[in-house]
Amino acid sequence: MLGEFFKNKGCTFRLSIIIGFCALFLIYYFQLSYASPYAASWDQVDFALALKRYDLLAMQPHFPGYPYFILGGTFVNQFVNNPAQALAIFNSIMMLSATVPIYLLAKRYQTFSQAWLTTALIQSSSYMLLIVTQPMSEGAAMAAFWWYGWSLHLAKENRKFLFQIIPLFLFSIVLGIRLSYLPFVSGILLLWWHEWKILKSWKRLFILCSFAVFFQLIWLFAVMASEGGVISFFKLALSFTNGHFHEWGGTAATDDHSFLQRALTLIFYNIIWTGICSQSFLILFLYTLLLFFIYLKRLTLKADAWLAMMGIVYFIWALFGQNIDKPRHVIPVAAIILFYLWSYFWRTELTLKKMVFATVVLTVQITIGAVDMKKQSDSLPATYQLAYDLEDKREEFVLYTWEETRVLNYLQVNFPHQEVYRFNIFLQGKSNYKHATIYLTDHVLKGFAEQGINIENRVKKVRKYKSSKLSDPVYGEITLYKWID
Repeated sequence: MLGEFFKNKGCTFRLSIIIGFCALFLIYYFQLSYASPYAASWDQVDFALALKRYDLLAMQPHFPGYPYFILGGTFVNQFVNNPAQALAIFNSIMMLSATVPIYLLAKRYQTFSQAWLTTALIQSSSYMLLIVTQPMSEGAAMAAFWWYGWSLHLAKENRKFLFQIIPLFLFSIVLGIRLSYLPFVSGILLLWWHEWKILKSWKRLFILCSFAVFFQLIWLFAVMASEGGVISFFKLALSFTNGHFHEWGGTAATDDHSFLQRALTLIFYNIIWTGICSQSFLILFLYTLLLFFIYLKRLTLKADAWLAMMGIVYFIWALFGQNIDKPRHVIPVAAIILFYLWSYFWRTELTLKKMVFATVVLTVQITIGAVDMKKQSDSLPATYQLAYDLEDKREEFVLYTWEETRVLNYLQVNFPHQEVYRFNIFLQGKSNYKHATIYLTDHVLKGFAEQGINIENRVKKVRKYKSSKLSDPVYGEITLYKWID
């Protein structure tokens, strides 16, 4: 009987609508309900403070300013009296809008029912659900990326000039939200190459290039004006670039791991284990079954490779220019992989088994994502735990931190704390607190160790603070140490 049901296209259509709609309703209900109220890391504090006062010099936010992200967060902040939560809600609103381009892209290769389910499956990706509910720009940037990706295909198929400038405008929105998505300019280059093969018109390419520059200058000039002009802006740019790529960015230039270790970490830990599976063995098992099915059926996909090519370019950028300690940087690659996986999966007709499997994946992803989002929203981040615990101490002390000080300043704690990166600076500062207890975080000790200084025999472990390492892989766990003279 069920087999006959699925042969009826009208019944299949209605069921896919119901399943997809219910999934998307739950996704956005959980995202809005569990939008994180905490600015738990350096970057999150930068964004949250920017809603109160936009100042790149004070790193509110840091370079290049993320103007469209801050603008959206500022608007939501008028209704939500918590800057961090306002940014997270803005991410959710943007991702809600991304349902349209994801569906339109999927519809190019799939039936309505299949494309609708593909959209729900991509939107329900557990790790993406978690990241969207943080006050970080990845959620809004990914939403803008999907609109941009759709516009490229629109421009490829509709060669009127208006359609050619839409992706140029949308790409300026992408970079105005997150500049590190610059490698996706490869999509525009692919479009222009396609145009050149047909028209071979230098004039047309020059005009399109002029529009592309113009759209980027809109947000660039706005940020420059807010910082006092072009010279001030470029001084900030040079300062930030030097720090990001040579001191604290954690890129390939500063990574002690070999190229092979870095590549394996990026592929297997960041993209597969975290980005796609959200560090869940159950999700890993389900996607292993999906891959096995695709291989067993020898499914092929006659689909445009533009998204895949953009993903490859971005992967190379992530490999050499991004911090592999932060898996959130590879969200675009994970999303593109999911898009192609489900496009392969639906290459044959929609059957009962396929519908059941897709529903199971949807259920598991939404459930795991909801649990992670609730934990992130309800549990104090490790940085907050550290701050509140030390505020209760009555002894005279000083705390030396790595980047945690940024959060401590945001929380306006009532005890002395200093950010320290160099051991000689620590020794000089410590001498000013002869009658006070000296506390250090484990990140300070690790920083000293990287400088060839081992002080493990000079410190005593006091307490460990834990929150979600999935939410914050760098500061989701903090160990407090006491200096022993």
